[in-house]
Amino acid sequence: MSKFTDKNRLTYISPLEKLDQLTNKYQPKRVMEENRYKQLHQQGKCEHFKSSSIYRYYHIHHRTPINVLEDLIDYAQEVHNYTIDTEDQLQPPPQPSKPALLQIEYVHKNDPSILLIIEMMHLPNRHERTFEKIKTLLKIIFSNNHNIYLWGNIEKELKHFHQFGLFDENDISSVKERNIQDEFKIYFHKNYPLSPDIKSNANETYSLQFAIYKMFNQWLTKRFTLANFGCGLDTALDTIIIPRKLLHQQEQIMEDEEAIRQFMITYALNDCLAVTKLVHELRLPTNSTLPTSTITMILKQYLMMNLNLIMNQNLLLNGQLMKLVIISMYMKKMNWLN
Repeated sequence: MSKFTDKNRLTYISPLEKLDQLTNKYQPKRVMEENRYKQLHQQGKCEHFKSSSIYRYYHIHHRTPINVLEDLIDYAQEVHNYTIDTEDQLQPPPQPSKPALLQIEYVHKNDPSILLIIEMMHLPNRHERTFEKIKTLLKIIFSNNHNIYLWGNIEKELKHFHQFGLFDENDISSVKERNIQDEFKIYFHKNYPLSPDIKSNANETYSLQFAIYKMFNQWLTKRFTLANFGCGLDTALDTIIIPRKLLHQQEQIMEDEEAIRQFMITYALNDCLAVTKLVHELRLPTNSTLPTSTITMILKQYLMMNLNLIMNQNLLLNGQLMKLVIISMYMKKMNWLN
């Protein structure tokens, strides 16, 4: 008689169900927001997110062929604009999350985009040739005053990735950062000053999901934020393990594991592609490298210099509109507005 009886068989829960349970537990507000966009989509009020360009992508890990890495290195020599994003691997509380993925998009006007999914938990050993090729590739990308687009601050985004030995603070300091999250906030406040969604505090930010919806009427799902991104997304890594007590459901488990990996790949790619789509749409200066703190200081100085002018014109505005007037005046002065 088989020892695998119905009594001692494990109850199988699909990885997607586990993820939804996890998100409901730790991020209930995100679930509510996701459901709101889902409802809008069901009502025909928005579409699923669509990339503005065609693309192809590559998994980067210890099994990536050398010739693929060499081709990517050659192409990186010709490209000067990149979009980056990262994903973490959630750990049991109270442990902090671990860096799991680094996504990089080669942004080129005339060619299809190339995207990299660098699987940090599946890198080769540091003495191996594959590791050296990956390091060379990233040293090229993070160099030569290349433009790096991202949703947030580059130092904050990448500080936990230095431990892998592929790049360091000096490499990051050599690039031209473009924080599209900050740029969207300026754009949104300029074009929609009376919107009920306005965030007036300086430290408040907008989500990428919100920006994509407002700019393109598209739904960028965030369902997979807490997904197991360290699992090994590329099936070539052979990381799907089936417990002995669930062997009777092997076919279903394989199907579910492969499906959620593909969902996670699409999610990771779309986070890069969404930022790039915003870069093409936003009408803001591309050559400014001033940090946000410096811009804030300049605007305050400009306010003091022009306070008498504003008062003489009897501009009786509330605090938020006053800020927008000052920002608009300064941007016109700097030829940032047409």
